Amino acid sequence: MMQRDVHMTPQALLDSLQFKSGDFGRIALVSGQVHRAQMCLKKLENPVKNFTFLGYTFWTGAYKGMKITVGNGGFYAPDSAFVTELLCAGGIDTFVRLGSCGALKEDINIGDFILADSVIRGDGATRYYVDDDYVPKVSGDITAAVEKAFSLAGKVHKGGVWTTDAIFKETKEIVNSYINKGAIAVDMVTSPFVTLADLYKKKSAAVLTVSDNLITGELGFADYRFFEAEMKMIDSAFEVIKLLGAGPR
Repeated sequence: MMQRDVHMTPQALLDSLQFKSGDFGRIALVSGQVHRAQMCLKKLENPVKNFTFLGYTFWTGAYKGMKITVGNGGFYAPDSAFVTELLCAGGIDTFVRLGSCGALKEDINIGDFILADSVIRGDGATRYYVDDDYVPKVSGDITAAVEKAFSLAGKVHKGGVWTTDAIFKETKEIVNSYINKGAIAVDMVTSPFVTLADLYKKKSAAVLTVSDNLITGELGFADYRFFEAEMKMIDSAFEVIKLLGAGPR
């Protein structure tokens, strides 16, 4: 039988990967999609790959004299919880999620932006960390900066984001129950992302571009409006960084 309290801690794993304190910046732009992380990477000066494990990679470089970390942080709740906890242990103070989602209102279009002002947990990963009635909280000041920057790039809808583990079980019974709880969008990442940031007393915000609409049935994964919004998302994220004024360590 196992006698130790825990098999592995985030710090122990970072140590095994030769990660050093101070390698990360204070602010991280985190995306599930690798190509979004690569788009962020192109905006950094002298980036250094300072973390790579199981396909998740993060670089730290300079932007307008500020030390910034970018990378891909998971597609789903379990890997998002895993990577977010590692980043928290690595010393990042502020997290901005650059993601995608399905809309839960008829008047939200492909390529619009969703800014999470509340998070509704429908995933299984966070149940290992918090009680079922726990409500994750995004950071008001970071969210305000995101809203200001993204409002110049496109239509921003502010509301609740529901995180699910089962994309092919988005039935009307389940979806409508979460709409009744205040959700205007659904994804597979935001709940663990914000929950872990909360537990480590870090600041976080989540902004998502709309890839599909569960009410109208529209699928926009290959729609030019979705791709345009992704490009605008990257530019706007760096405007957020300027508003936050992250300084070097």
